[in-house]
Amino acid sequence: MIIHVNVVYTMMSYILAILSAVIVGLVLRMPLLPERPMRQSWTISVIFPTAVLALGFTAMIFGLGYEGTNGMIIGVIVGVLTALFSKFLLEKILPRPKVEESN
Repeated sequence: MIIHVNVVYTMMSYILAILSAVIVGLVLRMPLLPERPMRQSWTISVIFPTAVLALGFTAMIFGLGYEGTNGMIIGVIVGVLTALFSKFLLEKILPRPKVEESN
């Protein structure tokens, strides 16, 4: 099975996007994991949604036709921007749901 060079560059770009998002998220003092129980937690953390958004934004940019050797640089830039987006803008765009108190 032959693996083409573009596939390797694309995979490296995805990995770099995740790593840069995680590193910048930790520098911004975001929690690594959400609060427990994780199913009902709306805490923004490094693992979710930051790393998942970094993968999605990188895939959207590659879907627009930007790839190749510059894709690794694009992956790092997208990872940094995704961490900043998750830290400062995500709660303004998607606010937390109102929690009803059960008596």
